[in-house]
Amino acid sequence: MLNEAHPSPDSVCVVIPMYNAASTIEKTLASLVLQTRQPEQVIVVDDGSSDDGAQRVRNFVAPFRLTLMQQANQGPARARNTGIFAAEETFIAFLDADDQWHPQKLEMQLALYDRLTAQGHSVGLIDCYQLSVFSDGTQQLEERRKCGNHFADFMRENVINGTSGVLVVREAVCALGGFDPSLRFAEDRLLWTRIAEHWEIHTVPKILHRRGVDSGNITAQPQKYYPYKVRFIELYLDRYGPRLTRQQRIHFVLANHAEFLNAFSRRGEHAQVIKVFRQMLGHSWQALIFFHGKPTLRYLYARFKTLHKVS
Repeated sequence: MLNEAHPSPDSVCVVIPMYNAASTIEKTLASLVLQTRQPEQVIVVDDGSSDDGAQRVRNFVAPFRLTLMQQANQGPARARNTGIFAAEETFIAFLDADDQWHPQKLEMQLALYDRLTAQGHSVGLIDCYQLSVFSDGTQQLEERRKCGNHFADFMRENVINGTSGVLVVREAVCALGGFDPSLRFAEDRLLWTRIAEHWEIHTVPKILHRRGVDSGNITAQPQKYYPYKVRFIELYLDRYGPRLTRQQRIHFVLANHAEFLNAFSRRGEHAQVIKVFRQMLGHSWQALIFFHGKPTLRYLYARFKTLHKVS
């Protein structure tokens, strides 16, 4: 088993994908300097940035080994994979270039890993609670707590509180080939599900990660990332569809489309709302009553606004 091959305490490499994050990368690295249990290595993968983020990383004075790798823009999945396969440490901790950790983040996650493996658990991933702070000052807490086998839960939703809160056993991630590089959205949920097939997932029930969300965040650009969500649905069903009941498959497809329908609706992109709803309805008539009919109401509103604009 993985946990028997590498008893704790063990080494940690933090992998940071960076794309035009010059304004935040120094704060992100500073949160690692404050860790009560510092990582052995931090790898920043510059994914084709056009700003001076790479130079800021070069200039940063760190008490740990700080490695900068650069590549043409290929998306966060490939950037994280570059760091994963360049690392040699036992654990990989993911951190986005605009997020920060609480000083005890690594210490508490490694302590939980030690305690669980000493009890005979086969642990592949540990996360923590996440506080998202939006550019308008609003906040959102993600506090889904995991404590064992959660493979089935991923069929309903992504139960990880945030990628920047994840600590994984590197050997497990490498055995699975890392993130799917064909995806630039939801690639994390696919990998977490694959980990959950074979290993336990646990949570430190404390807010140890602060996520910054602004207009440049990928969830604020639904038109750009919706095709990747469609691709994710296809890949997920190819792999796990046979394990789901017909009703579970319907719910999975509708829920994933509805995520983007809601995003388009909030942005007033009515043509996109209509397009996504028709995708949902083409999959199942249950789109009409899904989520208590809220997607249908958003569709009808979009139709009204579109017709009103034409007239």
